[in-house]
Amino acid sequence: MQVAKTYQVPLRPVGDIRERYRAGERDFRWADLRRANLSGLNLRGVDLSGASLSRARLGQVNLSHASLVGANLSQADLSGADLRGADLSGANLMGANLIGANLRGANLADANLKWVVISRETQIDRKWQLIWEIVNGHAQGKNLAQADLSGANLDWADLSGANLAQADLRGARLAGANLREANLRGTDLRWANLEGADLRQADLDAACLHLASLRGAILSPQTQIDRKWQLIWEIVNGHAQGKNLAQADLSGANLSWANLSGLNLTGVNLVGADLRGANLCGADLKWAELSKANLSQADLRGANLNQADLSGADLSAANLSGASLIKTELAKAKLVGAKLTQAKLIGARLRRAKLNGADLRGASLIGADLGEAKLGKTSLNLPILRGAVISAEDSPESRWGLIILHACAHSQELSRTDLREADLRKANLSQADLRGVRLSGANLSRAYLIGADLSEANLGGANLKRAKLGGANLTQADLSGTQLSRAYLGRANLSGADLRGANLELANLQRVILSPETQIEAKWRLVWEIVNGHASKRNLSGADLSGANLNWTNLSGAKLVGANLRGASLVGTGLRGADLSRANLSGSNLSWADLSYTSLEGSNLDHAKVGGANLQGARLDFQWKLTWLSLWFKSLASVWFGYRDVPRLLPPATSDPHRHPLAKGN
Repeated sequence: MQVAKTYQVPLRPVGDIRERYRAGERDFRWADLRRANLSGLNLRGVDLSGASLSRARLGQVNLSHASLVGANLSQADLSGADLRGADLSGANLMGANLIGANLRGANLADANLKWVVISRETQIDRKWQLIWEIVNGHAQGKNLAQADLSGANLDWADLSGANLAQADLRGARLAGANLREANLRGTDLRWANLEGADLRQADLDAACLHLASLRGAILSPQTQIDRKWQLIWEIVNGHAQGKNLAQADLSGANLSWANLSGLNLTGVNLVGADLRGANLCGADLKWAELSKANLSQADLRGANLNQADLSGADLSAANLSGASLIKTELAKAKLVGAKLTQAKLIGARLRRAKLNGADLRGASLIGADLGEAKLGKTSLNLPILRGAVISAEDSPESRWGLIILHACAHSQELSRTDLREADLRKANLSQADLRGVRLSGANLSRAYLIGADLSEANLGGANLKRAKLGGANLTQADLSGTQLSRAYLGRANLSGADLRGANLELANLQRVILSPETQIEAKWRLVWEIVNGHASKRNLSGADLSGANLNWTNLSGAKLVGANLRGASLVGTGLRGADLSRANLSGSNLSWADLSYTSLEGSNLDHAKVGGANLQGARLDFQWKLTWLSLWFKSLASVWFGYRDVPRLLPPATSDPHRHPLAKGN
């Protein structure tokens, strides 16, 4: 049962609430209305959650169906007020005047009814009338067996000797209550707060204490309580240190903030238990049943959770540094913001787990199944990481707090998963099954995707700069607008893929498979044809090959008159006897290229790299011959004097050959 709580939020002045209400305003949450005179006003349906109405004059006011959750109404005058259907859960009504008020259908769960004044004319549901009687000492000797007291605020109430057998006290507040010698046999105390309650000589046989708080509760040897709850009471109150709790039934226990460090909890049943903030550092939880347990903020450093069942468990912000989770069941577990540094998740099942913002630096996920797991802004699904080691670190430049994964994953199954905008820089997803995966906008720069199956995957707008995609299956994949500069695509299958708007600058397209259905810009299809030997007899004069990766391609005798090869990579390319006159080769890399007997007359070689190139018999403009000669001397000097530099053709200082720095007379 959920009951409202009073939150400490700064109060705000609201001015003339009458006029604002008439104008249609209904939101007056956290309003400061202390000592305000609102008598006779019609405030039906108003929201006064968290508002302070202490000592306010509210006689005859219409607050029917209003929200007064957590409101402070202490010593307020509510005589004759209409509170039908109002939500007063968690409200403080201490000392309030409710004479003649109508509270039919009102919700008074967790409300403080101490010293509240009512009369015969006050209309209030029988349940809350009874709770008022108990709180104010008018129920002495009354038979409360099977009474509905769920959600009641009975803190410090005197219920000594009371017959509460089979009563409904779910979610009730009984902190500090006197229950000495009370009959609580078969009573439903789920979610009840019994902190500091006096239970000496009380009969709790067959009572249900699921998630009830027993911290500070007082028991005596004569208290009759099931062994399970007795053990839980001992644990939360520090009487179980050094105890062997192996195979113990602690299901549904409220162990929040309990000290369980170093204990033997192998095979323990903690299904649905509340372990928020618990100290489980170094605890042995092998084979433990922890499904749907709440372990948020728990300290599990170095804990042994091998083969434990944590399916559906809440581990938000938990510290699992160095914990062993080998073959642990974590399906649908919530690990948001959890610290998993150096954790062993070998063979762990994390399918559909939420790992948003988790710290996985140095964690080992060999053979882990992260199918449909969520690790980022939306869904970052990384299922089955066989033979994988994944580490993650926070990215200061990631405003969504995504996880950076440095993964090594072989034969992974990531099909039909959602990795939009995921930060997977340098991730090793070789041989991964990524069929139909959504990776739009993802950062996969320098990622290893060799042999990965990305058929029908959505990679639109993704960053695959310098990614290794050798042998990858990209059939029918959406690569529109994808950044593929300097990517290695050797032997990749791009049949039917959509590469419209993709940047393939300096991408390796050798032995890439394209089909007539592959949508790719004409420029890059031409580059593909050239590097794969399908353009040997083609006249490439005037062709746009800027930024193309033509390394080690055979273009001997090719006609490239006026071609645009700006920034192209022609390392080791065979250009013997080719006609490159008037071609734009500025910024290109011609290292180790065979340019023998090539025509380069009128071509632009500004900042071109020519280290190791063969220019024997090449026809060059005079200005480039002089520059080439200077580079030759420079390369000799680098051998003699031990310094290194990449031979690069710098633009000539002047177009007049007679004014060149190396010409005679200068």
